[in-house]
Amino acid sequence: MLSKADNELLTRVGPGTPMGNLMRQYWIPVLLSTELEPGGKPKRVRLLGESLIAYRAANGQAGLIGEFCPHRRVSLYFGRVEACGMRCAYHGWAFDLSGQCIDMPNEPPESNFKHKVRTTAYPCREQGGVIWTYMGPAAEPPPLPELEWTLLPPEHVFVSKRLQRCNYFQALEGGIDSSHINFLHAPLRRDDPEMIAELTKGGFGVGLAAQVSDTAPRFEVVDTDYGVLIGARRTLPDGRYYWRITQFLMPFYTMPPTELEDPMPQSHIWVPMDDEHVVNWMITWHPRRPLTEEELAAQVGGKGSHVVDYAPPTSAPYGDIIPANGPHNDYGMDWEAHRTRLFCGIPGFGMQDQAIQESAGPIVDRSLERLGTSDTAIIQVRRRLLNAAKALRDRGTPPPGQDPAAYAVRPASVILPPDVMWVEGAMDRLVVRPGRQLIYA
Repeated sequence: MLSKADNELLTRVGPGTPMGNLMRQYWIPVLLSTELEPGGKPKRVRLLGESLIAYRAANGQAGLIGEFCPHRRVSLYFGRVEACGMRCAYHGWAFDLSGQCIDMPNEPPESNFKHKVRTTAYPCREQGGVIWTYMGPAAEPPPLPELEWTLLPPEHVFVSKRLQRCNYFQALEGGIDSSHINFLHAPLRRDDPEMIAELTKGGFGVGLAAQVSDTAPRFEVVDTDYGVLIGARRTLPDGRYYWRITQFLMPFYTMPPTELEDPMPQSHIWVPMDDEHVVNWMITWHPRRPLTEEELAAQVGGKGSHVVDYAPPTSAPYGDIIPANGPHNDYGMDWEAHRTRLFCGIPGFGMQDQAIQESAGPIVDRSLERLGTSDTAIIQVRRRLLNAAKALRDRGTPPPGQDPAAYAVRPASVILPPDVMWVEGAMDRLVVRPGRQLIYA
């Protein structure tokens, strides 16, 4: 459990909050690059409690500006996208990509007022088909993280995103919880070959045998320079250990384990819109080859973790990625399958996760929790975030994960003899660059 004070610190991400200030030290994904056209329609977004407008200037550069014009506080969503900035539709005030006012056509020609007016704007960079922004105080932002999927050819990568109606951290917790797969995503009968085959197609793979036979994994955690490495150990019938190794990367990345034979890593990026909403980015990639049509179909065809079936779009912030299923229809629950075949009858791993995460309410009161040994990873990641936020607030200590090369890691699943340390035994699968070692914090 957490104290109410620590729960507030962990979950509140708006301007001026310790956790919001921490997250502003990192690059944040905003939109896919393909969502904006030069001089085209802008999009409303919301990040860390701020209402913003994303656009692509006519010169091709992506921009991110505060939604409300500093003149009379009307929305720039209805403004005009120009060569290198945005112009308000109300009185024609224009702002460049940095937020500096560059034109006030309703003021006298001799006025120098425009030089005194700035509005909120954040720098943007593009990598991996994603527009990223830096919302922190540094005059020179840090380099972009060297996440493997952002450096691969586009055909090696599949990216989706969806809006969730809950605090970022209760969603993130699901991304580092290896014990819930034995229940939430499992068949009702663990000896049901038809259901096991169906789940295998959906992404469980050969590790399913260990997962259904050992429902109480033993957890070990190691702090790294970029976050936390999480090992969940299950015992196979022959006495060897099956390790599912999850990565947590500061401040909001999780990488669930891959399969044994053909690693195809996945990652979530849990980007807080505000205290009660999160954009769940999900990425699947293959390091060595393009993704096949069959692999893509398994990810988005109703059984996998990607959710791409959306409700009719609106122009609200991220209003075009609201899942079609939700609280209004019990997330598509099939109550007959729930009764007879599946531990949870909601179709698809991703929607199962979202339903459970949202079911706890917008922000969980963690002072009421009763945590067990299976929550070791969750406890450690909370501690890592809280300590980093407090250190930045109290001492100005730079947060962990500032080395972009530290993000060149993957999750993994491995089978090891009991006498082999799991981190060393899995090292060649966990790091992207040959010869690179994990740095323990």
